[in-house]
Amino acid sequence: MSEQTGEPPASPALAELERVAQARRERDGLRTQVDVVRQRLEQERAAASAAAERLGAEQRDVERLESMSMTRILAGLRGSRSGDLDRERAEAQAAEYAVAEARSRVAREEWDLGSLEERIAGFGDLDARQRDALAAREAEIGADPGAAETSERLTAVADEAGTVRGELTELGEATAAAREADARLDQAAQLLGRADGWATYDTFLGGGMLGDMAKHQNLDRAAVHMREADAALARLAAELADVGIGSVGEIGITSMSRALDVWFDNIFSDWAVKNRIGEAAARVAQLRSALAATGQELGRRTAAARGRLASLEAERERLLRGGG
Repeated sequence: MSEQTGEPPASPALAELERVAQARRERDGLRTQVDVVRQRLEQERAAASAAAERLGAEQRDVERLESMSMTRILAGLRGSRSGDLDRERAEAQAAEYAVAEARSRVAREEWDLGSLEERIAGFGDLDARQRDALAAREAEIGADPGAAETSERLTAVADEAGTVRGELTELGEATAAAREADARLDQAAQLLGRADGWATYDTFLGGGMLGDMAKHQNLDRAAVHMREADAALARLAAELADVGIGSVGEIGITSMSRALDVWFDNIFSDWAVKNRIGEAAARVAQLRSALAATGQELGRRTAAARGRLASLEAERERLLRGGG
């Protein structure tokens, strides 16, 4: 104990052992995230491939109706070629949107994977750091034979405290990801509510160009926030994996029938869009409820980890003061 300050003597080796344990916990958590992201990347690549195939099929349907063919002849005979062609073009446009969305998801997962792998590499050789710290601790004990009695427990406390600190880091990152996702969902919910109001006006009161523009503007802005929420939920799923909490899911947004509504501005398409808005709003509400429950669990886990860390720090101080 220091005669001047009354504080127990510092141990650089124990401090390094704690830092190594914390880094090891964080690195192992990132490795868990890598597994999650790699699996999701494969799923997104498969989805992008399927979306591209659907786009090809829709484009071929448009080409068949635009060209001189039996399909075009039959459509013309029953007076429906123009309507059929408009529908096929709208479906092709929706398919193009789906392809772009799928490819953006692939790019996002690839970026996340690269970022995680870079962070893991940044930890360096933790095994070598631990060996060096243990050797330094042995030297400290050799210089102070009286410390040998408590050395084993102090080393264990340092290791456990570092692990808990790493867990707190992971819990903090997961909590931040949950808050970000909820903020995006809140923004989407507000815009979907506005779009639903304009969709009701469009459906029951005729709407017109003004109603269409307002509805579509709110849908476009809601779609942006929903895509951002999807990305935040994907990051949250990875963060939750390394603390042992299940994912809350994702929105999985589509074109929300906007292309069909543009091409077929009638009561059927207005109902279709209104129903899609209602479904999206219900999904957002469901996800926000799940996020609230997840946030409570993260808070409970964080409080428990802080309690464990406080107990370990108190035990370490007792040991260093020779309290046994």
